[in-house]
Amino acid sequence: MINRRVPKTMVQNQSGYLSLLLLLLLTLFSGLGMEVYLKANAENRMVKRETQSRQALYIAEGGIEWAKAHLLVNPELRQGSLSFDTGQVDILIEFSGGEYKVTSKGLSGLAVRRIEERLELVNGTWVIKGYQELHW
Repeated sequence: MINRRVPKTMVQNQSGYLSLLLLLLLTLFSGLGMEVYLKANAENRMVKRETQSRQALYIAEGGIEWAKAHLLVNPELRQGSLSFDTGQVDILIEFSGGEYKVTSKGLSGLAVRRIEERLELVNGTWVIKGYQELHW
C-alpha cells in the first residue's frame, strides 16, 4: 500500500483560493444588492416628486375655481389664500379692461405650480379668454 500524503502547503493554498473566491462572491452580491437598493430609492423619490407636482397643479386649479366663485359674490376681491392637508394655494387677482387675470400658485411638498387664467364675466358665466401654466 502506497502512502500518499498531500503536502500541508498544498491544502493551505486550496483553502486560500476558496476564501478568496468566497470574498469575491460576497463583494459581487453586496454590490448588486446596493445597486438594486439605489435604483429603487431613486425611483421612489421620482414618484414622490411627480405626485407632489401633480398635487400642486390640482391645488392651483382649485385656487382658480375658488377665485371664480368668490368673484361672483365680491367683484372687488384681489387676493386669497387657502390651506389643505396636501399643500396650500395663493391667489392674486387683477382687473383690467373688463377682464380678470387670476394667478394661482399651488404648493405641495417641495413642488410649486403656477396657473394664470384671463376671465371675463358674461351674463353671469365665466368665459376663459386665456389659460397658461407659468414656469419661472
